[in-house]
Amino acid sequence: MYPQNKEDYFEEFFTDIDSLLEDLGQSGFHTVHDSTLQELKVKGETAAQCGMRYLSELLLSLQKELSLNRHKVHSTGIGVQTASSEESTDSRCAKYYTELIRSIKLGKEKTAYDRGKNYYLDKI
Repeated sequence: MYPQNKEDYFEEFFTDIDSLLEDLGQSGFHTVHDSTLQELKVKGETAAQCGMRYLSELLLSLQKELSLNRHKVHSTGIGVQTASSEESTDSRCAKYYTELIRSIKLGKEKTAYDRGKNYYLDKI
């Protein structure tokens, strides 16, 4: 089913990203599914096409960090990654994650305001 108007499209778009972030929150930053990484990339590219450059950068940066993070050894010891570099990767992921939550909230609010504005403009 295709959205009827741009507000429907963006509402669905932001809800899809919200769902991705929820999946990510449940799986953690170290056990991300391939499908989640692919969806982050697709949503990032779509955001760029829709003119949402900052949202696109956040999605693609998170996807890149998570993808790199999957291939690291997450323990301390001789010859493996140190805790400090692991923490910096995790903190970057957390920064992108929290900023995405904030951006999605703002996007949903803007969509609701646009829907209301258009409703009342159509009544005039």
